[in-house]
Amino acid sequence: MSKNKINPELKSGDRVSLILMSDETSLSLGDVGTVTSKQKVFGIPQYGIKWDNGSSLSLLSDADYWMLEDDFKEKNDKSLNEDDIHKDAINRVDSFKMFNMKFFMDYLITIRDSGIVNMYGASDLLWLGKNRIEHEFKYKHIPDEEKFDELLEMADTSQMYMINGVISILEKEGKELTDRNINNYLKRYSLQILQNYIYILS
Repeated sequence: MSKNKINPELKSGDRVSLILMSDETSLSLGDVGTVTSKQKVFGIPQYGIKWDNGSSLSLLSDADYWMLEDDFKEKNDKSLNEDDIHKDAINRVDSFKMFNMKFFMDYLITIRDSGIVNMYGASDLLWLGKNRIEHEFKYKHIPDEEKFDELLEMADTSQMYMINGVISILEKEGKELTDRNINNYLKRYSLQILQNYIYILS
């Protein structure tokens, strides 16, 4: 497996498997393609891809997530049934069309780097907001103060994305916008976002 299994540098001819493409529905987790070109757009690496499903959408290094095809297969070969391995993850990615997964990936990485919690307990930090997080950790040891400050700067945006996302889902499902329903969905979907993060980066 390559050293940088998530978003490794690519060259023409490399085979890649998609993990997540922001704001795109024609491609999903596990779709495979061949790198046809590499260029920089405003200093950001962009890869031209000929996807096996016929798409020609490019990969943007600041917005999308991918792995080399062999690394993706190695990661998932632990399961006996290839359809089963992807089923839950695909469902999670599809459900996150209501959320800004690129932001949440960056936010969860910042939480991880701050060292304030075990990542398995990080889901509530997605919706608590800056003031409640500051209060919660006021008298606790902060391993990386700089990363914690970055986390706090992102916390209210995370809370806003979470609330807007669950409201959209509740409306789509025809459910009432009660405090109870919103709180239940915040907990449910923050946990699913965390599970998706763990799946991608494990």
